[in-house]
Amino acid sequence: MRLIFIFILSALFPTFSNAQISKAELIANGLTCSMCSNATYNQLRKLSFLDSIYTDVENTKFILYFNPNVPYDLRAIKSKVEDAGFSVGSLVLYMQFDNVAIENDFHYNVGEITYHFMDSKKQTLNNVALVKVIDKGFISDKEYKKYLKMSSKYPCYQSGKMDKVKILYHLKVN
Repeated sequence: MRLIFIFILSALFPTFSNAQISKAELIANGLTCSMCSNATYNQLRKLSFLDSIYTDVENTKFILYFNPNVPYDLRAIKSKVEDAGFSVGSLVLYMQFDNVAIENDFHYNVGEITYHFMDSKKQTLNNVALVKVIDKGFISDKEYKKYLKMSSKYPCYQSGKMDKVKILYHLKVN
């Protein structure tokens, strides 16, 4: 009976499988004072998939701890930072992997999310690995232009879309 219940839950809530992100380091651009940090913190606090948030005012950094039982949306993080009047300079994820062999142009699917690895050397990711989201709006404009030059190798990077893929994030192993 217990197995049936687990099977039904996994069928009804497939996005829970994407909860392999335990935390993230977010650097927000444009913060100049503690009031700016506070405004950003208050926006991020509205996200139900975040358990807690630690603020490092000196480095304009936020450490985000994810609730493992709630589906997340990285675009919502970007949106909340922008709602506070700032931009994302960097978003580094602490992701759990179980012997996942990656290389350039490797696609890793988890639920409805596809993670596309770019500019990453061939390696096997095991346990927690740090990966950086390198999509437009998640990095500085200067860094985005650097990756945009590679878009002939990775056509979906420029458009941010792939056929038959609902949610797409481009990652680089840190």
